[in-house]
Amino acid sequence: MGVTALGQTLVFTLLPSLGRATGLAEMQVGLIISCSSLVFALASPVWGTFSESLGRKRVLVIGLTGYSLGTLAFALVFDAGLRGWVAGGLLLAGLVVSRMLQAAIMAATPAAAAAYTADITTPEQRTQGMGRIGAANNLGTVIGPVSGGVLVAVALVFPLYGVALLTGLMALLAAWWLPQSPHQPSERTLTLGQTLRKGLAAYADPRLRDLLLTGVMLFMSFALIQQTLGFLFQDHFALSPAEAARALGLTMMAAAVMSLAGQIIVVQWLRAPATLLIGLAIPAIATGALVLWLADQKWAMSVAVMLVGLGLGFGMPAVMSLASLRVSPEEQGRVAGLASACPALGFILGPLVGTGLYTLDHRWPYLLVMSLSVPLAILGWRLARSGTQ
Repeated sequence: MGVTALGQTLVFTLLPSLGRATGLAEMQVGLIISCSSLVFALASPVWGTFSESLGRKRVLVIGLTGYSLGTLAFALVFDAGLRGWVAGGLLLAGLVVSRMLQAAIMAATPAAAAAYTADITTPEQRTQGMGRIGAANNLGTVIGPVSGGVLVAVALVFPLYGVALLTGLMALLAAWWLPQSPHQPSERTLTLGQTLRKGLAAYADPRLRDLLLTGVMLFMSFALIQQTLGFLFQDHFALSPAEAARALGLTMMAAAVMSLAGQIIVVQWLRAPATLLIGLAIPAIATGALVLWLADQKWAMSVAVMLVGLGLGFGMPAVMSLASLRVSPEEQGRVAGLASACPALGFILGPLVGTGLYTLDHRWPYLLVMSLSVPLAILGWRLARSGTQ
């Protein structure tokens, strides 16, 4: 999960600069992320369902392999654009298709990892277990900008090749050394159609509706900020694409460090209940958006993103834990896939809406994040009242 997060951080950090360098508009860059996020969201609960019959480890390795090959294809298309071999609509189509194909397979990894974690933790340990997945994500997010900042000195697209190599190596290591989950794969083999129907049916499960909405809104808030901040750095501080990529990378790294520290202290050591974590997440994200709306200094913007990262680090382990605790052991794979789809669902509309608002006014995306904190607060209050821990 750490390696996957490292790769995702590099992609999101580089995209604004790569898009500008190849002549893509802001909304075209947002379209790449939105299309791939839609595919990821549809595929994630399906892969979670597959893990019930294929086994967690096998699905995890499939996801890592798909991530490696998909990132390689994505890098090759961008490289062709930077060299002037393709441009305009053809370049955009190549980037969208390669990223969508990657997302369809890489969705297997988070779903299998979350289900694996549910298999090896008791209900009392579930929030801490899911918090460790979040900590692994944050560790990858910390390392990603540092490694990207070094590799981008070779070429703007070079870090993507590094990600493809690293995730390919991790697929081999997981296949060789990762122990099998204690979950026993189902002896009943479902057809592809049955698996698709069962996986996608998770979206209609009334037990999970409030948690799904909470997770989606948390990540949509994050997407609105992450996908516009690179453009804001370039425009507000007159940075080159490479300089903006480095500045955004360092900012996202600082946010990940803050999130990691919060998870270690509050989730692992203090063992805060899941509903309290959601209650802490919402004001942290809203405050970060307020600072971004008002700030004109880079340091203040960085502090704001750190607050948003802290909120996300509290919120997502809580959502994943609560979702896991609401279902039986036989449903963990499907529900793990649904919880893992929350980031992708948030990134379907977030980048498009954020970049669209950015073209109208550079501060409007952050005003929208503040507005989203109101329904989020209502959802958090309802979760707390329900007594779910």
